[in-house]
Amino acid sequence: MTITLSQVRAFERIARLGSFHAAAKHVGITQPSISQRIKDLEDILGVELFTRNGPRVALTADGHALLEYADRLLETADDVVVRFKRRDPLLGLLRIGVNESFGLICLTDLMRRLERQYPKLKTQVIVGDTGMVSGLLNDHQLDLAVISEPGVANHVHQVPIGRNELAWVASSDMDLPSGTLTPAQLAAHHLIVSPQTARLHTTMTNWFAQGGAMPERVSTCNSLSVTLLMVRSGFAIGLVPIRVVADEMAQGRMVRIPVTPAVGAHNVSLCYQIAQFGPNLQAIVDLTKELIAHHQLFK
Repeated sequence: MTITLSQVRAFERIARLGSFHAAAKHVGITQPSISQRIKDLEDILGVELFTRNGPRVALTADGHALLEYADRLLETADDVVVRFKRRDPLLGLLRIGVNESFGLICLTDLMRRLERQYPKLKTQVIVGDTGMVSGLLNDHQLDLAVISEPGVANHVHQVPIGRNELAWVASSDMDLPSGTLTPAQLAAHHLIVSPQTARLHTTMTNWFAQGGAMPERVSTCNSLSVTLLMVRSGFAIGLVPIRVVADEMAQGRMVRIPVTPAVGAHNVSLCYQIAQFGPNLQAIVDLTKELIAHHQLFK
């Protein structure tokens, strides 16, 4: 047998009000019914919860221990009711999906702001590529996401927030041909890009096809930060968002390779579940857009 919320609520009311009669009246049931709930609860737990002195009762040591758990259980149950009546993810767990550009540049600031404004909020952050994050949105496993070229269902709303500019980059120590490179020239080099579920991989494939070339050696990595480490080491040339390598290029550790044709940018959207939308989620949408503008993440 397992305990029920009805038993826990009956116990909490008796503990607070000091009598079975007052608790039964408050809960809206008969005194025999509330007595049965406590008997069942005591049988399940194998302890006595109250000592009785006429109409008044007092908590036993086990009763005092249970009261703390009861308060937490009832508070959680009340939170669940409020959360789903208001359809507000900020009253519980906010599930956020982001691309790695946002994760590397803006995510820390977003978490700090959420901590200040919603101190009881819990967050679950998923960092992934377009295919992964779109799939999680479509399966209702995310409330909000920043995603490039999303492929989402009708129950997800998209707000365009900019364009993620891309470039071929290499270590400044790599020996590269001078001038502007064509797809045919770049195809001879070792390249590293995101896996096939990512829009970056599709962009690379289309760029080489546009130039009538096929790259000879392509490695993949599902982590942008690790990809940047390998590019910086001279392991390969990478196709990455320009903003995430801006500091590296300014410090002279990485260089942007001039190419023709230019690599197309990705349209980025802020996506959220339509059924979850309300004033609080609008505040998170506005905050996310503010941070993107502040960090000049997208054009």
